[in-house]
Amino acid sequence: MYDASPPQGARGSALLLEHCDALTRISSVRTPAFERLEQTLGDELTRLLVVALGRRRAARVTV
Repeated sequence: MYDASPPQGARGSALLLEHCDALTRISSVRTPAFERLEQTLGDELTRLLVVALGRRRAARVTV
């Protein structure tokens, strides 16, 4: 059978292994998304964003 995918090389393999490793780590190691947003955007903007996105999602689910 012919494999049409191009060769990935050592960098591609190493990157794939890093991503797989990140998925298998204990979830408590990573800071929650809300806290990462607060650190980047500040408290007020983070709350506005999360509430707005929550409303959009709720509207899609109920329609």
